[in-house]
Amino acid sequence: MARAHALCTALVLAAFGRALPYPFQTTWDDGRFIVDNPLVREPTLSHLWAILTRPHFQAYHPLHLISYWLDVPWSDASPPVVRATNLVLWVAAANLLLWAFRSLNLSPLAACLAALAVAVHPVQVEAVVWATGRKDGLAMLGAAATLLFHARAATPWDRNAWLSRAAFLCAALGKTTVLPLSLLLVLVDCALDRRTLKAAVTQQLPTIVAALILSPIVLTVWADNEMIRTTAGGVRMAPARAIATLGHQLQTALWPSLTAPMYDTRAINAPGASDYLLSIACVLSLMVRSSAVRIAGGGFILMMVPVMNLVPMYFPLQDRYLSLPLIPLALGIGVGLDRLSRALRAPLGSIALVVVVALAVRTVQYAGEWQSESRLWGHAASTHPQAFYAWMKLGEVRRAQGDLYGAVVAYAHLPRVDRKRKVGYAALLQAVALRDERVYGLSPSRAEAYARSFYAGLDDPRGLKVLASRMLATGHLRALELPLAFALSQAPVPDAALEQAARKHLQEGRPSVGLFYLGRMGRQTTDAEVRELAARARARVTPLPLFD
Repeated sequence: MARAHALCTALVLAAFGRALPYPFQTTWDDGRFIVDNPLVREPTLSHLWAILTRPHFQAYHPLHLISYWLDVPWSDASPPVVRATNLVLWVAAANLLLWAFRSLNLSPLAACLAALAVAVHPVQVEAVVWATGRKDGLAMLGAAATLLFHARAATPWDRNAWLSRAAFLCAALGKTTVLPLSLLLVLVDCALDRRTLKAAVTQQLPTIVAALILSPIVLTVWADNEMIRTTAGGVRMAPARAIATLGHQLQTALWPSLTAPMYDTRAINAPGASDYLLSIACVLSLMVRSSAVRIAGGGFILMMVPVMNLVPMYFPLQDRYLSLPLIPLALGIGVGLDRLSRALRAPLGSIALVVVVALAVRTVQYAGEWQSESRLWGHAASTHPQAFYAWMKLGEVRRAQGDLYGAVVAYAHLPRVDRKRKVGYAALLQAVALRDERVYGLSPSRAEAYARSFYAGLDDPRGLKVLASRMLATGHLRALELPLAFALSQAPVPDAALEQAARKHLQEGRPSVGLFYLGRMGRQTTDAEVRELAARARARVTPLPLFD
């Protein structure tokens, strides 16, 4: 077993070690959770009381916030130190998981490979490399300890049984998606003939009761903090959402080629053929006599229940939702590997080791995408071009870095992805207005105020024309194209009037505005002077991707 633990530790360190020096992802929760959060930067009794007595950041995960007292205050929130702590916790979780699988009578090799299949899977990059992802590391550590002590418990009331329950509560205080773990342990006991169904339920009765009490509290916290999506079809669409979610997550678990921090939020309403096939396979696995298949498929379903979008989540598809469901999937594969190796008398472990190493290599590659915020969100947007929030975050990061043209390019994708979401148009206008202010030396900044006015008046053509006039007066010559385009689409103007406006602006030295009016005409201008002015203007105006 010493060699198995050494291999497990070495491969985990190799998979995630390169990410230690990476900076925080401050626009993706690291800022509000760690950098700007006095609760974790200043360990005091009043802060401890605040952490323990109320939800923070749309959830109640007190152990997650308290864990930052291990490193954040004394290191002055140093990213390498915080990430190193994440990695140490993850190494401990991986070794506990190996120990737990071995206690369930897997061979040392099968237990090691199963633990590694969980620990070095690419979806776990968020648990280790993302500083805020520590909650997943704590949940994994608690879940592994729960499984280990459960495997060693002889009766429902012995020391190991109570240690298992204590570890379960700690895991739940780290992340509440661990709540179905007690049902998974019932399934494991029955599938491996460790206990009868009645004895297995009795063994888990205290944790089942605790999970039943905590579940409605979790839903209440989500609802109170607007973490339940209200545009996903309600109860009627729950089966479709569950199928799409289960299919997507199982496919990601088995073939993690498109891992990303963000996915298309609308995908859960449109399950594809592969989603139906994979979901049916999971359900049918519960009816198969093979214990390996039942644990892998049935356990995966059980651990996915909190994030199955039966109650639609604000971010319905996330890699980190797969962190815990990988445990039964890997355990089932480990059980099957042992039994097939004995039946076939073949060294299948070497083949499985190649697969695990390939997972680790993919994890190293994906972890590299987290070395900067612009690279991470560029990866997310290019991998999932229909992910509205990926483009939103990419634009936000570029804008914060001063790359205003790049921000405009990113935000311009938002209306193409979803034409109904006003926030995309407002974000695009703000970026263009900020660029105008830089190019034309405008001060004070009015970009944010104009974006708010644009958002509020998108359905009011008269108000949009007034806004465009204000922007013309303050010199925001490119940004005004957006409200003006909306106004003209809702209240069209004859070509003659557009041509006249184009002539005026071209003659008065506002080439971009003149070209805008020409572009809105239904025909090409026949006026030779206007054509000549427009040809000169095109050489002076930088094209911006504002319209399709």
